Amino acid sequence: MTTARRAAFDVLVQVQRRESYVNLALQNHLRSSHLEPRDKALCAEIVYGTVQRQRTLDTLISLHCRRPLEALEPEILVILRMSVYQLEFLDKVPAYAVLDEGVNLAKAHKRQAGGFVNGVLRNYLRDGRPWPAKLEKIPFSSAEDRLGVELSYPTWLVRRLTGTYGAQRARRIMEASNEHSLLTVRVNSRIAQRADVLQRIHNAYGAIAEPTSLNPDGIRLYKGLDVEQWDLYQTGAVTVQDEGAMVIAPLFQTSGVSHRGQLLDMCAAPGGKATHLAELFPQAQVFAADLYAHKIELIQQTVNRLHLENVQTMTVDSRLLPQLPQYQAAFDAVLLDAPCSGLGVLRHRPDIRWRRQPEDVAQLHRLQVQLLSAAVEVTTPGGVVVYSTCTLLPEENSQVVAEVLDKYGPSLSVDALDEDLAFARDCRLDGDLGITLTPELYHTDGFFMTRLRIH
Repeated sequence: MTTARRAAFDVLVQVQRRESYVNLALQNHLRSSHLEPRDKALCAEIVYGTVQRQRTLDTLISLHCRRPLEALEPEILVILRMSVYQLEFLDKVPAYAVLDEGVNLAKAHKRQAGGFVNGVLRNYLRDGRPWPAKLEKIPFSSAEDRLGVELSYPTWLVRRLTGTYGAQRARRIMEASNEHSLLTVRVNSRIAQRADVLQRIHNAYGAIAEPTSLNPDGIRLYKGLDVEQWDLYQTGAVTVQDEGAMVIAPLFQTSGVSHRGQLLDMCAAPGGKATHLAELFPQAQVFAADLYAHKIELIQQTVNRLHLENVQTMTVDSRLLPQLPQYQAAFDAVLLDAPCSGLGVLRHRPDIRWRRQPEDVAQLHRLQVQLLSAAVEVTTPGGVVVYSTCTLLPEENSQVVAEVLDKYGPSLSVDALDEDLAFARDCRLDGDLGITLTPELYHTDGFFMTRLRIH
């Protein structure tokens, strides 16, 4: 039994029991393990792939398992899922090795479970058809249900995305959200230049990196690295951030905001956009707020690593800021990267699709309206508010903006962003209320963004 597969099993059981999010469980496990880089990569591939393809895998397993899957112990279900994932979605993995290791894992959990797992996997291997062919004769209740199994999404989300973007674009979005995500980093413009960082990467690792197209400080890497041990990361020359997230902070640069002003990031953890603001506005004071003290610690660690001296953290529920006299109309610009369903970041967080429910979206909408209203009230007249989310549903994006615009009337307007963002013409426009950068366009995470001006 390889240590990589044992590690993957341990992480997947933790996720299956809802004890942790997949990215955190994997990160913590790999940090404490002594796996070689190659084994770490295999472990991550099995973990993320098994979670991402969960619905497809369950449907395929159920064709060859006499017991209902919901009646299986979590450990046995995890073994079957990760085994079938390796058989169907990984190259260069011998079937006999997958079978042996699956049986050994089952025996290690409960000795008599080995025979059951052996039987299910042997039945599965006897059916030599490609997995898409196995789905063809299943009588699905709807086209959305079939697509949900094929691409491994809950049917309710397939319906929401199809209703919003149309069937063809929704499919492309879901396929892109199933792609492997590449590591992207933002160069700290205060202490380094992108060309120099690219040269250092080339000298150390070869031709594994290229400039990003959407941001002048971004770099995309085609080879995974142990980021926390990377000298460029440790010295603050780079920080990890998705290319899509890098386009948010620059919206303040083109807004006319004073470079010596006071800027607020209302929901700043883990600090990527707040520190980006601090890099772009070195003479400004950036306030990074968050509700939880442990998240404030994460922000401060990032601030320290990047050697930024113009960031001040605040532990506060940002909805309450307008009630405090010192913060009423106090900021020249406010960033609200709002808590959201996260349906734009499924490449990094595949388990979100299984954790979210339709009712979550309505609850988040109410929170987002409260936060955006607070952002408007703490921004000085003439200032701007940038509202962004990493989700793709209009209920959390344009509909939030529309509700706040209606609330504040002529004292609030939406800036056109077409001249600020070169890629805006490629994006779906929510009327005049913002831009949605969807994952299939530039192979980034999905983001909604808009800029509001206070009058």
